[in-house]
Amino acid sequence: MLFFDPRVTLRPEPLTHSPFPALVAPRPIAWISSISAAGRANLAPYSHFNIVAVDPPMVMFAPSSKDGNGTPKDTLRNVREVSEFVVSIVGWTQREAMNMTSKVLDHGISEFEAVGVRSVPSVNVRPPRVADSHAALECKVWQIIDLPQGNSGRQSHIVIGEVVGIHIARDVIVDGRVSAARLEQLARLGYFEYTAVRETFQMVRPD
Repeated sequence: MLFFDPRVTLRPEPLTHSPFPALVAPRPIAWISSISAAGRANLAPYSHFNIVAVDPPMVMFAPSSKDGNGTPKDTLRNVREVSEFVVSIVGWTQREAMNMTSKVLDHGISEFEAVGVRSVPSVNVRPPRVADSHAALECKVWQIIDLPQGNSGRQSHIVIGEVVGIHIARDVIVDGRVSAARLEQLARLGYFEYTAVRETFQMVRPD
């Protein structure tokens, strides 16, 4: 069995890429929309994302800096200016558009417009949501935590948000529950690999 200390290296022989993201997977993708103080909307995908509490419902995502100089990505810059964001759930049919919004654009250019993703207004927050997503979570920032700087010089942050609004398409609700198969949620694996939820199984917890 291979063992290595990630504080020394993230890519020991015979590995050519860091295995860490591939080992902690699949990870749901948060298609984060945010808005600047000037009112420009931004849209970017984050696979370092998950729920952290149910009552009250809380989520987190972890944006890293653009470079070793600590230059913040637009999403982090925006949520610091306007402490709100929306998580639109990415489905199979949106995979290409989601991937296109990961491209680094100049600050102030909206991925909604550049990629051609339709947006609709949110109810309780200022950033819009993705119109064609089967579900979306409107969030208000609760806390932003700065993480230690890595060996690459880039710094990551944890943005924790309280969910203050939930949108669910009626056609993914079956017998009073959200159907995972109909949601067809996309998830990130390692490297450039993804998966889509199409098959599920049940296990009942022991008493």
